[in-house]
Amino acid sequence: MMMHPLSVLTPWFSLPVNIAKAFTANSSLPVHELDKAKVQTPRAHVRPFPDSCGVVSFSAWRLAHAIKKADCLRWPSTPQLWAGATGFLLENGHLFDWGKVGFSLHDGMASYYADFSSSGLAGRIGQGMAILLLEEKGYAYVGRFETEWKQRAATQNKAWPAGKEKAPDFIAENTQKEWILAESKGGFAGSDSKPNIKGALNEGLKQLDGWDKHISPQPKKSFAIGTFLRESNDGSDEKSMIAFVDPEPETPENPVEFPADAVRRANYAAWLAAMGFNEEANRLRTGAYSVDRRRQTVPVISLGGREFVVRITSILPKSPDLSSREFWEDFHDLPYLLFKIPRDGFRIEVIGLDLNVFECLVGVDSTKTSARLMEFSPQQTQDATFDLEGGAFTGSIFSDGSLLGELRHSLAGRGVPNFEWIEVEL
Repeated sequence: MMMHPLSVLTPWFSLPVNIAKAFTANSSLPVHELDKAKVQTPRAHVRPFPDSCGVVSFSAWRLAHAIKKADCLRWPSTPQLWAGATGFLLENGHLFDWGKVGFSLHDGMASYYADFSSSGLAGRIGQGMAILLLEEKGYAYVGRFETEWKQRAATQNKAWPAGKEKAPDFIAENTQKEWILAESKGGFAGSDSKPNIKGALNEGLKQLDGWDKHISPQPKKSFAIGTFLRESNDGSDEKSMIAFVDPEPETPENPVEFPADAVRRANYAAWLAAMGFNEEANRLRTGAYSVDRRRQTVPVISLGGREFVVRITSILPKSPDLSSREFWEDFHDLPYLLFKIPRDGFRIEVIGLDLNVFECLVGVDSTKTSARLMEFSPQQTQDATFDLEGGAFTGSIFSDGSLLGELRHSLAGRGVPNFEWIEVEL
């Protein structure tokens, strides 16, 4: 029996007020670049910290978007990740205080969880913040480095480098088609403590050390990035921050060869999988294009003059296919009063991708896809709000064309999204 359409939406409009407000909130963190020599030298001090060299500003949706992107880079992706980032913010909304000028934890949250849980949460937030910093620096395309390196090393009979226990988290590409490696760290600090920022970044440098010489084309830079959050009423002179170290590149040594479009393929394969296009994601990643094609109807929304293919997700484990045309046509036909829509309407989460990018990624020929991929130029990242017929869209659009947000539909608009339906060959 198919679940009632609004039963999959109930969690959105039954949220506690403080968590619901977070999804309209904005905040920021200062960025401090630390000296590599001080970070790596025993008994050298990194405090007092240098003046900030910038600020990363973000909304809750943009943070959710970054965490989802980091999550989905773990390959293979699974449907459990579809609403994972938003679910993470919903489940842990009590952690964050969005009311301050700078991003922080609510009082008491630094030690709310046991050590293992706390470090896991801090690490996941740290990865999201690292994605935001890379996005801020112009690195629109991001892949999971170890996954990409192992895939190509296996076909080139290259062994794991001697003495290496771990690899960096990310490989990323900027507008000049230059690559960098990045390792992220994260930590929470109570009012009576100082986080071991030096130790965390030193560990990050160890994970980065020498990896740039084992890949060709060689990355231009490496970043050890740490996000350290304090509680909102912490009386310390230190505030929540992002800190990073930028070590010098090394001389190449028996590198694994990467194709020019490797990072872009990794970036988009992860996002396609998050949208539920697993076969297309695997095809994009491996280049194993097949003559067997299938036609599928997908929903498209228009935002600010751009069109996005979207998938409508649910935070419940069992739900109908919310991205099917049949579901929404049935939704239109059901008696309106039976829905009992709240006075302020309802919200549904969508994950999407720019239509032009999508059509390139699901192309027939690997060579043509590669050429078109390399022609794409990153667009502006934005926290997006657009009025739509019967409602509005609020969310985040990254420079790679990926989208995460919510469609808000009101009683006046009958609470029914107006999608354009297009047929694509996958």
